[in-house]
Amino acid sequence: MRSIQVRFPLGVALAVVLLSSLAGCGGPFSESTVEAAKDQPSFGALRQDPAAYKNRLVIFGGKIAQIQNRKNATVLEIVQRPLGGDERPSSTNQSGGRFLAVTPKFLDPSIYKRGREVTVAGRVSGIQPGTIGKRSYSYPVVSISQIHLWQPESSVGSDYDWAMMNWGYEPGMWGSGMGFGMPGFGMW
Repeated sequence: MRSIQVRFPLGVALAVVLLSSLAGCGGPFSESTVEAAKDQPSFGALRQDPAAYKNRLVIFGGKIAQIQNRKNATVLEIVQRPLGGDERPSSTNQSGGRFLAVTPKFLDPSIYKRGREVTVAGRVSGIQPGTIGKRSYSYPVVSISQIHLWQPESSVGSDYDWAMMNWGYEPGMWGSGMGFGMPGFGMW
């Protein structure tokens, strides 16, 4: 009995892997949640008149400024940032202000800590007076129905890519065979 070998060029294999990974690149929330929040107010409009949008489903995100665990709730103070197509907060210095995101669940402050990016889906529940430093501030409040904590953007991959592109890599430079033996070190 003869066996048939099928060979895939490397480019085809990489394309399959890339397309497979892109298929799951939607945002962190269900399509129905995103659709229900489609006509949400801008963050600026919400800040101007939170009462006009009470009980409206919204999706906002940004960076955590503070977290407070209270007896029956966790309150996140979030510096709002515009969201990208995947609903991740953009890495811009633009912000419409701050808002409070409240959940009855316990959120661990060692995980949900200052500087981490989050996106929340929830209903506008009102406004909360507070202060930032010594200045009075009116926080729009969102009751969280879903929350997504984003992984910090890592530079590990980019360092590797940079090294491979800028060190003048040539085939065979790292040794022969399947490994990464270094010339002159007798590994292959």
